[in-house]
Amino acid sequence: MQLEQLNLSYLANEDRILCKVGLSSEAPEGPKNEIQLFFTRRLLQLMWPVLMESIASHLRLNRPEAAFASEELVNMDHDEAIQKISESGNFDQEYDGSNRNILNGERPYLLETVKIHLQKDEPLWLQFFPTQGGTVDLKLHTELLHGFCKLLIDTEKTARWDLDLVLPKSEEFHKPAHLLN
Repeated sequence: MQLEQLNLSYLANEDRILCKVGLSSEAPEGPKNEIQLFFTRRLLQLMWPVLMESIASHLRLNRPEAAFASEELVNMDHDEAIQKISESGNFDQEYDGSNRNILNGERPYLLETVKIHLQKDEPLWLQFFPTQGGTVDLKLHTELLHGFCKLLIDTEKTARWDLDLVLPKSEEFHKPAHLLN
């Protein structure tokens, strides 16, 4: 199954961000699936700085010549990715939740831990650990990763959690990018 769509929305009655991960079917006419995840304010607050450091580390790993300009390049990559997504109209498309089989049942998975894996010339790998057990893995190429970050920023503003999610300044790159708990 391949990632087809991401949707983030704030649910005030839960005080959580609901992330819907729409997956394409392996067969063209086959059923589409969906996994639903809950982000809490606490998890997002812990995850965001590590995610930003991971993006910068991933950039330095894949483009060693950029080691001293990583802040500017992360911001430039982000702006370019968001512009591409906007121009293609992907931010304007409604999430297609119709006829999707929700793989995790009636309740979204409540995320407890996030682990981020970096490998040269590979997408950034986010591994989510729900309280219910198991893992949900997302491998995000640069454009999709920055789109996901924009959705997190916009949804956090809607939630009014006052986390002030922004792309980092170079002096903020100081947390290790491995495991959140």
